[in-house]
Amino acid sequence: MIGLVRNEWKKVFLPVLLTTVLLAIAMSVLSCTIYQNYTLHYDLEAWEVGTELFSLLYPLFVVVPLCWNLYYERKNNFLLYVMPRVKIKKYLTAKWIAYALGTLCIIVIPYILSAVFALYVKTPVVPFVENPFRHVFENAFIKTSLLYAVALSLWRGIVSLFVMTFGFVLALYCKNIFVILTGPFMYSILENFVLAILRLERLRLVVAFDPTTVDPKVVSISSFLFGPIVLSIVIGLTAFLLSKKNAIVTI
Repeated sequence: MIGLVRNEWKKVFLPVLLTTVLLAIAMSVLSCTIYQNYTLHYDLEAWEVGTELFSLLYPLFVVVPLCWNLYYERKNNFLLYVMPRVKIKKYLTAKWIAYALGTLCIIVIPYILSAVFALYVKTPVVPFVENPFRHVFENAFIKTSLLYAVALSLWRGIVSLFVMTFGFVLALYCKNIFVILTGPFMYSILENFVLAILRLERLRLVVAFDPTTVDPKVVSISSFLFGPIVLSIVIGLTAFLLSKKNAIVTI
């Protein structure tokens, strides 16, 4: 299994590396510059401001650099050549593990690096004391800012694994690469819209990824779990329905 994972990792290493480097540079630069137009209390707020846009676009970042590979292996019937040498389930499991490692690199590394830049590289924030300050996990945010940033970045990596898995399932069965690469992003937009209409903003997947997108007072444990759980159900239903219609390998 380790050998299979290593081989699959080599296939996506370059896209993962390029995406990680570009995101790290973009997030770090924005975390050190864009905050100057905002009224802030603490240095880590510059990190939140600088990475705010990426909380919306992250489904694209974890699907596009990875799931194209599985799509083209299906399209070119490469899986037919794999099946005599290794069980298809084992092969796909190794591929998912490699994609999962790529997802964690793409999300966790840029977020942590940009947090370090926001805390230790940029010019310190001059606190604006006239406005009251409220934040999710406020004590950790103020007293152990770096630990807070690392923990949140790791959690974002976990949430991103669900999104990548959705793209992985689509790549297993869909024939349209546009649907495969944008499907998870469109799902996040649709889910965001529906829950906002139902006045359940605190339960959106984007809140699980970035809890600062809503009022801290409404954030609870369900805000972190509801979105991934619903997405897991959607992934399961999608895999079940598409498997009835399309085969993974066309002979």
